[in-house]
Amino acid sequence: MPNSDQQVSLGQHMRISQTQILVLALAMAAVSSSTSAQDGNAPDFKVELNINGCQFSGGTDGYGNVEVMQKTGGKKIQVELLYGDDMVFEPTTFTGPGSDQIRETAGGNANVLNIFNANTGPADVYYQINLRNKQTGETLKCDPRIVNQ
Repeated sequence: MPNSDQQVSLGQHMRISQTQILVLALAMAAVSSSTSAQDGNAPDFKVELNINGCQFSGGTDGYGNVEVMQKTGGKKIQVELLYGDDMVFEPTTFTGPGSDQIRETAGGNANVLNIFNANTGPADVYYQINLRNKQTGETLKCDPRIVNQ
């Protein structure tokens, strides 16, 4: 087996050792796998819901609404609940044209809800975040929009 000092010729003007090839291959694999992991988990849009008055922030307009160009690939929307320690998410309601493209997805924690927009065509969907107070059972409903233009 060759030692790490042996050189491999890459064309007429470039030489690289086998050790350098191994290091480069490992570095490329690490970058590739970390990018894939990030793409699968990182949201495209973050929305915050302050339960005091059902006030949304974030999204594309600063008020929790998300507008994207249609057919530009699936989009993940992460909704984070603020000041809602006593609240739990109930199933989200999606209404309007294109609502069949929108669904809740797993991966959130107690104060985070993930929504996936398949974005396969036009849509103008209200997403109603349904919350329930763990102590009293009282419900709270808040609804911004998702639009595929």
